Amino acid sequence: MVTKGSLRSHTFTTSKTARYFTLGPDIQSAKGVLIALHGYGQLPEFFLRKFSAVAEAGWAVIAPEGLHRFYLEGAHGRVGASWMTKEDRESDIADYVAYLDQLMTELQPHHS
Repeated sequence: MVTKGSLRSHTFTTSKTARYFTLGPDIQSAKGVLIALHGYGQLPEFFLRKFSAVAEAGWAVIAPEGLHRFYLEGAHGRVGASWMTKEDRESDIADYVAYLDQLMTELQPHHS
């Protein structure tokens, strides 16, 4: 909690629905699994195109989406996603570590 006079900042944990995209063979039949994290303002469904050669070589490529979607230019048009900003960065890092851990748990039953 940060205090500035009578202004106080509070935090709490909440759940959020997250998306991930896959490219290549099913995880259970893949040679291996590659987790690819997109950059600022990108969306995984387009970012994954850069990994077509990896997928064609028999690897499953998994691209989770940053949890913050936003309009790239103003209040309409193309949408991008981001992982975090400088604001409350330590909390965001902890949240994203938990998010990626949960994704790995989600994928585990599909890959032996």
